[in-house]
Order: sequence, then C-alpha cells, then structure tokens
Amino acid sequence: MTDKARPMLPLRWLLPSFLALALAAALMAQPAVAAKPQGTKAAPGDGPQGIANLNPIALEYGVNTLDNFAPDGRTAIVIRAWRDNGNAWGHATYMVMMKPAGGDRHGWNLVSVEAETPPGVAEIVRDSPHTGEDALRSVVFAHGTVEGKPQTLLLIATRKMGDSVPDPAPTTIAVYQLTANAQDDDPVGTTPDTFRRIRSWQTKKPYCSSDAALATELYIPRPADSEAPETADGCS
Repeated sequence: MTDKARPMLPLRWLLPSFLALALAAALMAQPAVAAKPQGTKAAPGDGPQGIANLNPIALEYGVNTLDNFAPDGRTAIVIRAWRDNGNAWGHATYMVMMKPAGGDRHGWNLVSVEAETPPGVAEIVRDSPHTGEDALRSVVFAHGTVEGKPQTLLLIATRKMGDSVPDPAPTTIAVYQLTANAQDDDPVGTTPDTFRRIRSWQTKKPYCSSDAALATELYIPRPADSEAPETADGCS
C-alpha cells in the first residue's frame, strides 16, 4: 500500500505562518530590555503612607500669628527664635501656642509635642542646621491631608551623625499631627492641644542633609535658608 501524495496547501494559508516565524526570529534577535516600572511618580507635596497635599508654613524669626492654623480654623502663635552658640552649633527653637477649643483655660496655651521616647511631651522643638549645608535635624510645620482629611502637621527629619557631620548618615522621618485632647476629665500630664506622632520611618538611603531628606522623602520644597547641594540626598 503506497501513500498518496498529499496536496500542497494554498499559498494564502502558508503566508501567515511564514510571517509569524519571521516576526518571532526578529524579536529573538533584539537585545533584552528591562521592563519599565508602571507606577506613577508622586506629585509635588504628595508624601508616603497616606500623607498628601503638603504645603509648608512659612515662619519668620520672631512671633508669627497664623490664622486658620488648626483644621478647625483656630489661630496659633508660633515663636521661632535663634539660639546662637558662637560656632556651627546654633539652632532655631519653636514654641506653638493656641487657645483651647473647649474654653478659655488661661487664654493662650502651649501646644506640646509628643516625646521622641514616650511617655512625656516636649514644650519646644529645635532644629540643628549646623553649617546649613549638612543639617542634622530639620523642622517644618505644614498643612496637608492624612488619609484624605485636612490636618496640621509637624515634619521632622533627623540624621544620625557618624564620624563626621557631612558624611551620609541614616535618617529618620517623623510626622506629627495636631490633635485636640479631650478635656472633660481634666487629664493630667497633657495639654489641650498636642502634636502626636502618627508616622515614623528610617529612610532607605542615607542623606548628607536633613533638609534634603525632608524634600526628597515628602516631596516638599527645601527651606529657603538651606545651603545643601541640589542633589536628592544633599551630598556633593
């Protein structure tokens, strides 16, 4: 028994197969290209962890009276004072005062800040700009949103200095939110309003300036008096 010759397929049937093989060969000959990330870049003022729309509050040295400082519209007085030290270790100190939402309570009350190592609170906040090029600690007050709700925030970046101040150093970002404390039972040890820490993280890369760390991590402008190099990490 002999096999009969099979009829040849029409050319119009074979053409798509030839084209597919040719295209596959051409693609295999191309060098491999890494896939581009699909995520969108955060817009200015849009920080991580549910923090967005950050708008730093400009402060002059001296007494700053700020209307609509709190989310409920209350006014605040923020005192920014320079503490000269005769060398590179001078620093600015910040004290915030507000009138309590629930009543007079002696008028202007100090707004405390949750201690870095609870329990306890701090009555003032201080930065550490050093030469201005290699700041170790930066302090910024800002309006923004947390999980979509308008808030008043305190942003602090702190570099852990190693052998030399200008060297790249691990940096911690802390975000504090202005909170009105319940005063119904007159709680002991707290103030009518306080900045409570709501976020804290160590950056994935070291920084040579805490000013640069805040700007890069939270997508906000650098302070006007920052002299750090215009690089993402503040290093030369």
